[in-house]
Amino acid sequence: MIQTSYFSSKAPRGRKVCIAKWPPRYWHGPRAPKLAPSDPKAIDWAAAYRRDLENRFPTESSLRLYLQEIERETPDPILCCYESNPDECHRRVLAVYIREMLNWDVPEWRSKEPEQASLL
Repeated sequence: MIQTSYFSSKAPRGRKVCIAKWPPRYWHGPRAPKLAPSDPKAIDWAAAYRRDLENRFPTESSLRLYLQEIERETPDPILCCYESNPDECHRRVLAVYIREMLNWDVPEWRSKEPEQASLL
């Protein structure tokens, strides 16, 4: 299953795949450059990124083949970028595009560890 998250999350490092245009300096893991935005600083970044996706993957098969290639190299990949808030990040625009094109759900990664309850 493909998921999304951000670089500094507690998601398993071995499953993370960079979808940022510029990875962190420490990043030596796999990258998916066709999923990176061409202009991450665009004023209307979501619309600009959507156009990137539509131009790069105009058909279902083009998108499916690229995602399958990523999955072959990194099983159960977690597509990562910088923003901790998924609503402010291109990874959720990508998840919507994948859903529309392939009818695949791409959820945000969540830790399976139970959260400690507050004593207050």
